[in-house]
Order: sequence, then structure tokens, then C-alpha cells
Amino acid sequence: MTVRISGTPGDSARTAGTPGAWGALGACLVAVFIQMLDLTVVHTAVPAVARALRADAAEQLLIVTGYGLAFACTLLTAARLGDLFGRRTVFLTAVGAFAAASLWCGITSGAAELVAARAVAGVAAAAASAQTIAIITGAFPERGRGAAFGVYGAVAGLAGLAGPLAGGALVDANALGVGWRAIFLVNVPLCALATALGRRYVTKGPPGESPRPATARELDLAGVLLSATGLAALVFPLTAGRELGWPPTLWVLLGSSVPLLAVFVRRQRRQARAGGDPLVRPELFADRDFAIGAILMAVFYGMFTALLFTVSVTVQSGLSWSASRTGLLMLPFAIGAVAGALSSPILLSLWGARALTVGVGIFAVALGAAAKIIETAGSTVDIGALAWPVFTAGAGMGWFAAPLPSVMLRGVADRVTGSASGIVPAVQQIGSAVGVAVLGMVFFDRVSQRSYLEAITTVLWTMAGVSAGLALLTLALPRRRS
Repeated sequence: MTVRISGTPGDSARTAGTPGAWGALGACLVAVFIQMLDLTVVHTAVPAVARALRADAAEQLLIVTGYGLAFACTLLTAARLGDLFGRRTVFLTAVGAFAAASLWCGITSGAAELVAARAVAGVAAAAASAQTIAIITGAFPERGRGAAFGVYGAVAGLAGLAGPLAGGALVDANALGVGWRAIFLVNVPLCALATALGRRYVTKGPPGESPRPATARELDLAGVLLSATGLAALVFPLTAGRELGWPPTLWVLLGSSVPLLAVFVRRQRRQARAGGDPLVRPELFADRDFAIGAILMAVFYGMFTALLFTVSVTVQSGLSWSASRTGLLMLPFAIGAVAGALSSPILLSLWGARALTVGVGIFAVALGAAAKIIETAGSTVDIGALAWPVFTAGAGMGWFAAPLPSVMLRGVADRVTGSASGIVPAVQQIGSAVGVAVLGMVFFDRVSQRSYLEAITTVLWTMAGVSAGLALLTLALPRRRS
């Protein structure tokens, strides 16, 4: 079964070059930048936060993980709210709520209060993020989405890379004497910009549909509860397990996620068969592009997040590098990722889905080259020698990750893009949590037996092998050009 777009009303009026389309994309770019930045910006600032607010170990953990947990667990519900009440309405409301939550984070006076504010920010970020893919899909015709998603991927990737560095820079700068609070307060003017662009350029409702009234009764509250608790039971242990030492309660919680999510899936299928409106449209996974793309996205983002984490730990804890020197090491990766993402539409138009094969294949080779350089170097790391493989890995990531949403959605009908818009970032977050947990265990086990450099070498070789497997999996995608 293929869920294909077939001449939706108004599609001919949507062109990739209209100011409205690019204005809507601009609103989404600003929103996704601050949302992704907030996932990682707090990592380097948490010591300063802990000292100022006298946060204990548990509170520090929740300050770091609470945002991402709330973000991941509410994405599916947020996408459904966009279907019911209009993507523009939900997007603008969510951006406003995110600004308010960021301001709350910036003026908070206690650790528990900051944890609560971060959770509210995570929910608001999910509500905005769950609309962006649907907004972009609605603003651009199919042939123009490759360029739009290329820019989108470049900005999202740059934000994820910039988070830890921005956190350290803002704390050290101590602008206006606000110290660590700047990492949250900086979101407020950016949210104002996203709101201004959104109000001007984001259209009301899904493409070709008139806004319609909605009631809470149309929202599957049992499905909301099942999805949120199931995802929380999955994501929280994977995110916090290493810091907490994997107590038995976390294993029980992790195990409970399986039946909870199984019941949720069964409920979604039953609702779809009955002609209802489930949170997740099961027919999405009958489309080969979307189903295979979801696997590719989960595994790749798991590797990407684990790569950032293990490299940061290696050079800062193992080699005692400063945050600025760490940034210098990863700068070629960021440059390569942006260059790859921006040029990915050209490859996608020439080679279709085989552009993904090239991108992830190059990523695999570059990681293997970096591992070989570190192996050969011994006890030191030469930033200059690693610059080219690190840059090439970033370019490979850009060529793969940026066009992946476009490939996933090229056969998806407009009526189910709302569900898809929630599933895509949810898959990213789940993949990231699993990747850090699994590769983190491999990394720290190797550290305990050998050294940080040998541990990162093992992780890089493992990622290179998994990436090669993903390259083979991309061959199952239909090749048609986008």
C-alpha cells in the first residue's frame, strides 16, 4: 500500500520560490534551532547552575534530561493537536509558551522550580516541533521540498552541535551579569522572531482544507496516556541509566515500556480499522519510503548523538581539553554538515534515494579513517590530522540526514502528514536515547578496561560498521528522484 499525494487542492499554487513558502520555512528554522539548542545547551552550563541553585545530583540529572524527556513523550500528541486545531494555531501558541517557559527558566530561584520549567519548555518545544514538517510539506510542492529540508537539516544539525559550545560561551561571557541564566533568556527574542514570521507566513490549516472546529472529544485521551507513559518508560531509563547506575527499578520501568507501547499500537490499529483518527496512522508504515526511512533515522541519529557524547567525554575528561578546544575539533564536522545539507538537494535530484547511500557510505568511510588515525597516533590526538575525516564525516551526515525527511514523505498524502510530522522527531529522539545508552555502555566498558582513546576508537569502528549496514539498507528504497 502506498499513501500517495494525488493532486491536492491548491497544490499548483504552492511554488518553491514564493516568499510565503520561504517565510514559513524561516519561522520553522528559528523554532527548530532554539528547540534543538535547548536539548544540549545546558550540558556545559549545569555545573554553574548546580552551584547557584544548590542542586543535588538527582536535580542536576533532571535539569539535563527533563526537557528531552518531556519533548519526546509529547510529540505524537502534539502532532494530533495540530490536525485538530490547525498547525498555525498550535505552532504560534507553542512558540509563545516556549518563550514564557524559557523566561521562567531564566528567572527561577530554585532547582526544583527549574526542573519544572524545563519540563514545560519541553512540552512547548514538542508542540511546535511536531508542526514544522507538516508546515514545510504544506508550503512547498513535492519537487521543492528537497531544498527546503536541506536547509532545515543544516540548521537543526548546527543547533545540536552548537549547544554545548554555546552553553559554555554564554556562561563565560556573563553578559549583563546574568551568568548561566543567559542560556535560557536568549530564547525569548528568538521566539519573538519565530512568532513574527509565523503570523505573517504560516497559512491556516492543512493544504487544501478549510479550518474546522474541533473538540477535545476528538483527541484519543487513552492513546495520549498510553503513548506518553510508554515513551517515558522507554526514554527515561535509557537517558538516566548510566548516571543512576542502572538500579533494578529502571530495568522494571524499561521492561514495562514494551507492553505499554504494544497496547498503544494495537489501539491505533483498531481505531484506524474503525474509521477513527488515531494519534499514529498505521498506514504510514505501509509506505516503503516511510517505513525504511524511520529505521534509517532512528539508527543514524542514535549514532550521531552517541558520537557527540563520546567524543566530548574523550577529549574533555580523557585528554583534559577545554570546551573551546573541543569546539575546534568539531568545527570541521559542523562546516561539513552544513555544506552537505545545503548541497543535498542537488544530489537528491540527480540520484534520488541513492544520494542517501552515498552520504551514509561516506560517513562510514570517514569514521573508519578517523579511527585509524587515532589508532596510529597512540596517546595523542592531532586536530590537524583529523580535520579532513571529521569534515568528510560531517558532509556525509549532511548528504544523508538532510534529505531523509523528504524521501520519507514523498509518498505520504497530505491528510496524514500531521501524524508523520510527530512521528519523525519522535523517532529521532528515541533513536538518540537508545544510541547513547548502547554505545555509551560500549564506550565506558572499554574505558574501564583500556583508555579513553582506545574506547573512542572502538566506538568509531562500531559506528563505521553500522553505517555501512545502513548504506546497504538504503538500497531497498525506490530510487525515483525528488
